[in-house]
Amino acid sequence: MQDKIIKVGFCAAYDWELLKESVPRIYHEADSICLSLDKDRLSWSGKPFPFDSAEFFSWIKNIDTDNKIQVYEDKFYIESLTALENDNRQRKLMSDFMGKGGWHLQIDADEYFFDFVGFKKYLLNIHVNPDGSEKPVNIFVNAVPLIKRTKKGFLYVNNKQNTYEEMPCATNKPEFLGARKNSHFNHLSPFFILHETWARGEEELLRKINSWGHVNDFVSKESYYNLWKAFDEFNYMYVKDFNYYQPETWSSLGYLPHQNIADAIDWMKKNGNLKLTASYLLKRNSRVYMGLKQRFK
Repeated sequence: MQDKIIKVGFCAAYDWELLKESVPRIYHEADSICLSLDKDRLSWSGKPFPFDSAEFFSWIKNIDTDNKIQVYEDKFYIESLTALENDNRQRKLMSDFMGKGGWHLQIDADEYFFDFVGFKKYLLNIHVNPDGSEKPVNIFVNAVPLIKRTKKGFLYVNNKQNTYEEMPCATNKPEFLGARKNSHFNHLSPFFILHETWARGEEELLRKINSWGHVNDFVSKESYYNLWKAFDEFNYMYVKDFNYYQPETWSSLGYLPHQNIADAIDWMKKNGNLKLTASYLLKRNSRVYMGLKQRFK
């Protein structure tokens, strides 16, 4: 039996329907896929969320033509833990469920790969089939966050070259200390995802920011939410350094004239200037350089 090398896990919850966009983008290249779901339908903050189980399992039956998908239901909300600790715990249990060895990927439901075929080749070039005995490493991707849906498109984070938001995606040793983050070396790949993070309806966004693992990262959720409500296609160019946790991570906003995700990705590929320089990647992925930078910052 062929080894399952590319193992992809998703946490399914209140926004599970976004999986209909994210899962097909990785389905054919993945060896196994796990969708983990709290059996009590509680968020990491202990808040109940609506969930159409019949539609969820019907969708899986229709899409899973190669029998790659497993649904893992368990108790992922523990009252004595913080939201972030419950986040960490679910991700660890999901990776345990998928078994040791191979590349473990965790992709959120609202994250859409531009080129998963290329990313898989990139991972296999690093190691064709890690068994866990190798030096631990995390493989990061670059994110283009979608901030708000407008009448005809999206407002998105428009960072300059080499300053894109970096997000952990794959690892040869799945450990989780801060959502998908841990203490292993972080290797940045040249691949991109579109992240539909804040581009939700008002009610859905309120549910998200009161339920997710970052619930305690805000100075004031209400104030930040009101700021977000004011964003539109006429004032976005005045918004600077507005990430709720690390302001400079979202340096400015741009406008993307498409609402369909496939069209949005095509537009970003042509107009987004999404490319890392070779010199930047060389420095960024040097353990020596990054160690010295961390020591003397």
